[in-house]
Parts: sequence; structure tokens; C-alpha cells
Amino acid sequence: MQIWSSLLVALSLSMDNFAVTIAAGCAEHCRLRVRTVLGVSFSFALAHFIMFSSGWLCGAQLGKHIDRFDHWISFAVLAFIGGRMIKGSFEREESASSSSLCRLNTPKTIIALAVATSLDALLAGVGLSFTPAPFGLTAAALTVCVMVTSCCGFWLGAQLGRRFGKIMEALGGVALVFIGLKLLLEGLGIW
Repeated sequence: MQIWSSLLVALSLSMDNFAVTIAAGCAEHCRLRVRTVLGVSFSFALAHFIMFSSGWLCGAQLGKHIDRFDHWISFAVLAFIGGRMIKGSFEREESASSSSLCRLNTPKTIIALAVATSLDALLAGVGLSFTPAPFGLTAAALTVCVMVTSCCGFWLGAQLGRRFGKIMEALGGVALVFIGLKLLLEGLGIW
């Protein structure tokens, strides 16, 4: 039974990440390379593992402090990147390619997205540290789920981006803004 509960935790924590990678795949559809997908997916998985492990190890002390502002950070990062994607989708092709903040070609963007999508793993680690859930199994399941869902999200986003072009980049940006808003409303206790 512990395997199933660990897998469910891992899948639930990787869903925001899946949506973000679909949006990123839409924006990157022409430049998406296997090496990029694997590198970014690994970065997202590593960020989730680090955040989950940190939350687990630090327990309730860290949770009290992070819980106050994690949703604001996630919202700001996702809204900013989503806004840049929306703006870039309305620009001409040659000028849109110069707008690198909505693309995955900078370490700054990759780190920002990895942190924004993994903050919930930090709090989940804090919460699960007080339960009999097995740390190793849950952390491993989370890392694998994030890696797999990231690769699948990039692939799906790239397919949609190739088929529907700039409209998918705009919709991907809108999706990032809504994901950020959802995380903010959840953090404020409204949703």
C-alpha cells in the first residue's frame, strides 16, 4: 500500500510541472532537441528532489516560514514567464526569437521554472515527515514522475506547437499565468 500512496503523492506533485512543460514545449516547438528536453527535465526532477528532501529533513520549522510566501514566488515567476510568452506570440517571428525570457535557452529561466514548480514539493516534504510514509520510496517516485511527466509535457507541447503555431504559444502563456494564479489562490486559502 505504501507504494501506491507514494506514487499518488508523486503524481499529484508533478501535475503543475506537467502543465508548465506543455506550455514550454509549445513555445519551443521548432527548437526542441532531445538534449534540451532531457536536461530541463532533469533540472525539474532535481529541484523537486531537493525541495522534497529539504522539507522532509527540516520538518515543521521550515514549513512555518515557507508557507507564508511560496505561493507568491510561484505566482510571480509563472505570471512573468507566461506574460512574456503571450507577448512573444504576438510579435513578428524574427523579433519573437530574440525574446529569450520565455524560452528555455537560459539557465535563469530553467532555474526559475524549476523552483516555481517545486515549491509545493517542499511543503509536501514537511507534511509527510510527520507520517509513516517512506522517505526513499516517495522521493524516488517523485523524481521519476517529474522526469517522465516533463518529457511527456515537452513532447505534447511541441506537437501542439507545430500543429497550431503561435496560438499555442499564447495559450501556453495563458496557462502559465492561470497555474500561477491557482497556486496563489490555494496559498491564500481562497481555492
